[in-house]
Amino acid sequence: MAPRRTPRTAVALTLVAGLLVLGGCTPADEEPASPAATRSVPGGEFVFANAAAAPTLDPATVSILETSRIGAQMLEGLVAADPSTGEAVPALAESWARSEDGLDYTFELRRDVRFHDGTALDAAAVCTNFERWEELAADGTRTPFATVLRAGVPGSDPLYAGCEAVSESSVVLSLTAPHTPLLRALTQPAFGIASPTALAAGTHGTHPVGTGPFRYESGDGTTVVLSANPDYWGELGDIGRLEFRTIPEPELRYVALRLGQVDGYDQVGLDSFAPLAREGVQVLQRDPYSVSYLGINQDVAPLDDPDVRAAIASAVDRGAIVREHYPDGTRVANQFLPARFAMDGTDLQVPSYNPQRARELLAASSYAGEPLRFYYPRGTSRTYMQEPEKIYADIAAQLVRAGFVIEPVPVDWSDGYVERVQAPEDDRALHLLGLNGGYRDPDYFTAALFGAPRGEFGVDGAALTGAVDRAAALPDGEERSSAYASINNRVSRLLPAVPLAHPISAVAVADSVTAFPLSSTGNEVFNRVGLAAAE
Repeated sequence: MAPRRTPRTAVALTLVAGLLVLGGCTPADEEPASPAATRSVPGGEFVFANAAAAPTLDPATVSILETSRIGAQMLEGLVAADPSTGEAVPALAESWARSEDGLDYTFELRRDVRFHDGTALDAAAVCTNFERWEELAADGTRTPFATVLRAGVPGSDPLYAGCEAVSESSVVLSLTAPHTPLLRALTQPAFGIASPTALAAGTHGTHPVGTGPFRYESGDGTTVVLSANPDYWGELGDIGRLEFRTIPEPELRYVALRLGQVDGYDQVGLDSFAPLAREGVQVLQRDPYSVSYLGINQDVAPLDDPDVRAAIASAVDRGAIVREHYPDGTRVANQFLPARFAMDGTDLQVPSYNPQRARELLAASSYAGEPLRFYYPRGTSRTYMQEPEKIYADIAAQLVRAGFVIEPVPVDWSDGYVERVQAPEDDRALHLLGLNGGYRDPDYFTAALFGAPRGEFGVDGAALTGAVDRAAALPDGEERSSAYASINNRVSRLLPAVPLAHPISAVAVADSVTAFPLSSTGNEVFNRVGLAAAE
């Protein structure tokens, strides 16, 4: 088969005492219309506070939670994730079938679905999106498409073979080799289908046009206003006007909720759990599905010395870091896969906290007192690291006590922190980062962290990259689980980073919220938010 190549008026906002002030939600109206027909939109309003601004509104280009969350309201994929299992369920595709050899996936699209600009969803539109994603990855940029389908990854064979529109409502996605995570990966907002007309206009990063329950009204990545899509094929829910607002400081997010300025917020701060509980506020905890870590760049001497890396790991008191800087229920990490996969390594060798052993290893190593440039983010709270500045301070102090010389390099999160610490850079020795799971498959973590040589950790590990690719090709079952346990063992010996924690994260919502579609990935779709009826 040859692949085809082809509002409502915003409420006025004012800045008072460092807080954005907005009145509470208006009640939700009943929605009488049937799906897929133009209808009146719900009357409910909902304001949700993000912990950081979205650098772009195009989730195909970055793996940033805020971009994915906002994009998920406007863009839908061929499949969605079952909220309980994470397995693929119908979305824009009503059904699908995989060929016996695992190389072709045929998707049957829903009929009479339209993009927000009024153009029709069809198979050609789907292929236009896949071709765009392939082009974005062609220059080696680590987009979600590139990570999932190994596009532009040195040492890996590209998995994407093409997309063919075999009829108006039938599309075939072809691979070069079997890839077990594919359907789960397609549940990510990064694979949301956009209007080809809008893509051609070049405004997708600031004004996405999809088929989702909400459509873009105004704003940028800092404040975004969406409105319910009256032509949506599915259920609209209770919200007619949805606003995402950036409030980086956890204390100010808490105050904004208590003052009625927002109706919910992400990343409940450590100091807010107890007050919210005393006040009877709903706090919803996500299952641990992320990992935080101390990255070690082996491209910088002497971090290519295994004894130096082992000394770093031995110097870090991961237990104390978790106790002091993470919510109760957070697990100390000794590997990078979350516990839900039950694929623990059987021979993990990440050194435990032992400052004396750290000093001994350092004395016997090639380290000669060189300053190590230690990058850490400012001005953000992440699902995997709520207090990065405080965590940096504690880890840096522990390393200094072991005999290292540390040079701090603070970088504002909004200044492209992720890009800076993931790009090859000669002077970066250490950095703090983490990864929040985007779909329910271990390949999400292993491919993003260890699926390409060099990169973030400077690891020239063709054998490790090959192991990651082979594990992804195996069918689900005991053999695949064993393959990931083996990868965990290998990574623990290599020590490209020190795993710190598998944290929980939490959302706080107002009393008016009767239902919230909590997801371990953080990609909650807000037409599933329930609002109390007006009294």
